[in-house]
Amino acid sequence: MTSAIFAFAIFAGSAARVLPALLAVPIQQDLGWQTSDVAWPITLGVAVSACASPFAAHGLERWGVRSPLVASLVLLALSLASTTRATSPWHLAVAWGLGVGFSGSLSASLLGAIVGSRGDASHCGTRSGLLASMQLLGSAAGLLVASRAVSALDWCFVFQAAAVGVLATAFAVALVPASGRGATPQKPKPNRYASPCPTGKNWRFWALATVFCICGASTSGLIDGRLGMLCMGAGLSLSSSADVMAIVVIGGAIGSTVSGYLADRYPAQTLLAVYFVLRALLLLWLPFTGFSVVELARFGALYGLDAALTFPALIRLMSGNLGMCRVGRAMGWMTVAHLAGATIASAGVGALGLAAYAVGFACVGLACLVAAGLVVLLRDAPAQDAPSG
Repeated sequence: MTSAIFAFAIFAGSAARVLPALLAVPIQQDLGWQTSDVAWPITLGVAVSACASPFAAHGLERWGVRSPLVASLVLLALSLASTTRATSPWHLAVAWGLGVGFSGSLSASLLGAIVGSRGDASHCGTRSGLLASMQLLGSAAGLLVASRAVSALDWCFVFQAAAVGVLATAFAVALVPASGRGATPQKPKPNRYASPCPTGKNWRFWALATVFCICGASTSGLIDGRLGMLCMGAGLSLSSSADVMAIVVIGGAIGSTVSGYLADRYPAQTLLAVYFVLRALLLLWLPFTGFSVVELARFGALYGLDAALTFPALIRLMSGNLGMCRVGRAMGWMTVAHLAGATIASAGVGALGLAAYAVGFACVGLACLVAAGLVVLLRDAPAQDAPSG
């Protein structure tokens, strides 16, 4: 029951956090501002989320999941509600850049790593995958519902309704009984695959950080940030481009669940190597398509599925190399590496422009092959030998 409430909180929070990016243009047009006035608060929010992730992980380990999650949802609700009172771009900088940003530091990946690695380790991947899929489903639901609500009503009503919904979710999470301990998973029994609590950042930590950096470059940086622009630049309409993005999200939700199941039954090292090789092949293949709706939709389904497959297996690989008792704190730093990769890829592809998009895809595809090689060098912890919590 507790995990179900946490999963719903991830769903509701993700649905609400897409509103600034979705409704930035209507707000800018309604208030008569410049495009940059609503764009840079969103960018600030992304940067704040990444920088605050290690501190969010520390809070989860110290106070457990419930209290930080309630605080995150309350802050998100206040930020959404204050958006309707904005009279200056600086108000959005506070509401979106700081409020939504700090709230987003408690991401589904961080919560999935913490909650998913608690209890029976043989189901760690399944729990992590299900929680990660809630973020994708929440984002899709927020996009679909909010876009239709704005057409019938106005953006102020959408933000106010979202604030009420998030606040109600925070109240539901507050009713969850306290566990009496922090969010750190139980210390597993010693085994030949992992040291339960490493003391320093050895080469395995930096190898995992590099893998996360490449993962962020190939997902958030290359696809999430640029695929819509690529579709419209190739001549697709706004609705067709949105359909392609929706297919990516749906494929990702399916991939998160399937990957969690596989990560509990097969070695994470082998799974990740296959995932990254397939991702590289997809990235190298896309520039040779005709960029039609059908081909882009096919790519979106396959890529969304593959992009979401990596998370549960990465959690298991982290526990095998860094130790179960520090997987949450390590995930905070891995989130920073993920965003760094996304920023580098997005900036690089933006500098190249649409005419040289194939070069950016090829470079990131080759980097995915490097990630596949790195995971092979890391220590594996097969699911069938994983210790019980």
